[in-house]
Amino acid sequence: MRKKLVMLLLGFSLLWAMALGTTACGGTTAAPETTSNPPANSVPDSLPANEVAEIATLEVQPEAASPETVTVACEDYLRFCVTSEISGAVNAAATAGMGGNIDTCTAWAADGDARILEMPMMQGAGEDRITVALTRIAAYTGPGSYELQNTVTEGIPDMFPTIEAAGRAFGYGDGATAVVTVAADGSGTVEATGLVEIPSLTVSEPDPTARVDFAMQWTCRDIE
Repeated sequence: MRKKLVMLLLGFSLLWAMALGTTACGGTTAAPETTSNPPANSVPDSLPANEVAEIATLEVQPEAASPETVTVACEDYLRFCVTSEISGAVNAAATAGMGGNIDTCTAWAADGDARILEMPMMQGAGEDRITVALTRIAAYTGPGSYELQNTVTEGIPDMFPTIEAAGRAFGYGDGATAVVTVAADGSGTVEATGLVEIPSLTVSEPDPTARVDFAMQWTCRDIE
């Protein structure tokens, strides 16, 4: 009986040792395989080349381009297209079309005897409601540049530009200068510096130190 018990214990011990040997001598038990989800932008190798290219195009989407700034063109039925820029005590700019009681652009700007030539104007244009009152050359004789004279000893004086923007008005004052250039095709420019603030509907007591520079350019078109 004792011999049978000893043999049973030995057999049990042998089985236990064999069970331990499977992990200790044979190495660690392999961990179960794990599967990971493929990256969102991955493309299976089994797809045809044309489908791979199509997926790549869809995955890389360029940012939408910002809309281009829309430039407001002057109306075709108006003679002049005028752009005005003001800098200094007031900063503003605008482009607008203006009419003109002339025959043709070249006839308006042509050489000839001294005569009054009135420049295009502007009325309440842009966000700052720019208005440019009458500017004139008193003795125009043909295309070229004319330095405006506010005071003359003979004849009539030229007329400096008077402008209004953002509720404030500016015109001729001490130290102000203005040059008007007219081309043979009727286009031209006005370059004025040191215009002083003058009374307006909204400003009864203008700032004596306020100054602006003013630039205006225009093109002329013949209307059928």
